[in-house]
Amino acid sequence: MSYLKGRLLRLGIPTLIYMFILSPIAAIGFYQLPASLTGITTPLTSQQYPKLVGIGPMWFAIMLLVFEFSYVAWRIATKNRAAHPATTTNPIKPTYHTIAVFILVVALASYLVRIVVPLSRYVLGFPTLAYLPQYISFFIIGIMAFQSNWLQTIQNSMGKWGFRVALVATLLLYPLALSGKTEFLGGGYCPSGAYALWDSTFSVGMCLGLITLFRCYFDRPIRLGSFLSQHAYAVYVFHFPIVVFLALALRGIHLEAPLKFGLAVIIGVPLCFTIAYLVRKIPLMIGSYKQVFRLHRFAVT
Repeated sequence: MSYLKGRLLRLGIPTLIYMFILSPIAAIGFYQLPASLTGITTPLTSQQYPKLVGIGPMWFAIMLLVFEFSYVAWRIATKNRAAHPATTTNPIKPTYHTIAVFILVVALASYLVRIVVPLSRYVLGFPTLAYLPQYISFFIIGIMAFQSNWLQTIQNSMGKWGFRVALVATLLLYPLALSGKTEFLGGGYCPSGAYALWDSTFSVGMCLGLITLFRCYFDRPIRLGSFLSQHAYAVYVFHFPIVVFLALALRGIHLEAPLKFGLAVIIGVPLCFTIAYLVRKIPLMIGSYKQVFRLHRFAVT
């Protein structure tokens, strides 16, 4: 139960904070933006508060909670049987063949799901349930990767192969997917199949490539990197109202869209991490509660 308690602390509490505090605060700024952008023509009143409560970017945390409760249920159903740890003589190792099969299975599952739930459709506040096959499969693969120490044992050649496959898939499949205008979103069309195969291949290939790239060249302690890692989760929770009010503050500045975006990034990123730093300094966060806004750890035991 300590596993679930930790997940509820790190995922559940920030989700509630966002839903009932940060989401309505963001709506205040959203209502101040031009109606031509937001489509909102009615004034903001206190009676609208229930409508302002929403999950926003915390849909990801909610989905993780569902997956993690499901994982615990599976462990209980199998009498708490753990998979073979990395220290066994025969740890599970990914092969090129199994990776290729995994890509094809995930692509097919994604294609079928998108017949019912296309990429553009929100379901219960979740914006990307069309990617559910990827979410579930990558969560399971993450458990296997931790238990078999794949982050340290995957060969560098497999990472290079991953980058190459991702590049080839982008050059061949991505243009084919977009050839049907909006048909790539789903509905059983051929472009949707091409897009499902592309994003499955690209995601797997980039995961393999980036794991080995960062392991070889960036796996060393850096003070700035440590600071960013410690505050990344708090930034994720708090960034939306910050971005909304920053957009509101910059609306009077007349620049080309790319330049204005760059200005927002230059101001917004340091601002988000500064606020995250201040939040983690609140006395309530001292001690065990400080763990709430640390970077969520996905390792399971």
